[in-house]
Amino acid sequence: MRRVILIVIVAAVVVVGGVMLFRKPKVSAGSKSWTTQSDSISGGRATVSRGKTAGRLKAKTKEERIAEKKRLRDEERKRKRELRRQERERRRMLKYARSRRGTRKSASRKGTYYVVKAIVSLGDDSYALIDNRRVRVGDVVMGRKIVEIGTDRIEVEAFGRRTTVRVGESLLPPSYFVQRRRS
Repeated sequence: MRRVILIVIVAAVVVVGGVMLFRKPKVSAGSKSWTTQSDSISGGRATVSRGKTAGRLKAKTKEERIAEKKRLRDEERKRKRELRRQERERRRMLKYARSRRGTRKSASRKGTYYVVKAIVSLGDDSYALIDNRRVRVGDVVMGRKIVEIGTDRIEVEAFGRRTTVRVGESLLPPSYFVQRRRS
């Protein structure tokens, strides 16, 4: 008997809890309100609830609403025009900076391929950095064989002739680079 009463009580609690959980919530008066622009003393926004005005002295006339929309539209246009002008100016500055950089680079890049950046002397295990690439004695770069690595220079053999290249100089001879004629 006690078991049956306990089961009935638990079932009633589950039913009441389920009804309360799955029932639609009531819409409160606060959720039916929204905000509009108003002619209040503060000049801010007024709350309209169930068709009643709150916090404003008088309703706006049709002409006032039209004038307000026109003013806001004009302000938005001015703001967008100013943003476009600033963007154009920024792009123009970037273009000029890029073109100046480009001409400088092309002029200074002439004859700077395969430059000996550094020489690391570790006794027998020395190597040179040519354009951020490690080369040791016996390696071949652009058809030129590294014969010897000194403390401040490397000896390169190309076409049966040996040449010395110092740090900062190009591995390729100046005649390798094509001279452009300006017209």
